[in-house]
Amino acid sequence: MSDWLRTDERQEFISSMQMVCRSLNECLEDEGQWKWGVIALHSAIQGIMVMSLRGTNDFLIMPEKLAGKCIKAHSEGKSWPKVKMDSFPSLYQKVQSEEMMCFYVDSKALTKDSDRDKDLNYLSQLRNSFIHFMPQGFSLYVADLPNVFLSLLKMIKFLGWETTNVTWYDEKTSEKAKLLVDDAISITNTLKNQQGI
Repeated sequence: MSDWLRTDERQEFISSMQMVCRSLNECLEDEGQWKWGVIALHSAIQGIMVMSLRGTNDFLIMPEKLAGKCIKAHSEGKSWPKVKMDSFPSLYQKVQSEEMMCFYVDSKALTKDSDRDKDLNYLSQLRNSFIHFMPQGFSLYVADLPNVFLSLLKMIKFLGWETTNVTWYDEKTSEKAKLLVDDAISITNTLKNQQGI
């Protein structure tokens, strides 16, 4: 075992998708594993949005004002302010913007979809409830989750491979990531069929 963990945005996405698949597989026997599936899917979505917006620099993944300050500092040869990522809802708005997404010849923006908006909002609320869990009794109707997951996994697949914006660097990494998304879709369909939805 190495003394160092080395990662990047592609490996973080793959790691999140591995956790999505592991959690979904365990949901077949233990509905409590939906919690980890929700958290991991949220992480995977954020990761794929960042990769599809990144292009050749980080400006589109920053809040707009901060990106402007960084561009100004760069053009003046000054030190940049501390960088940070834009909020999850802002990243989601950006991946739906042709102005933000269409920076390559074949680039495509994510089409707007009010049902997907609801699914993503629901997933974010659940994720926040689990991450910032307050002492309480909590019940979750898990029968709705397969449809939510399928909607959002479809979005991941589009952003990762149909926008043409994500640079995977090598075919092996791209195929590994895509296979994980396909596996998650397959497992989610199995869960959906088990519940008779």
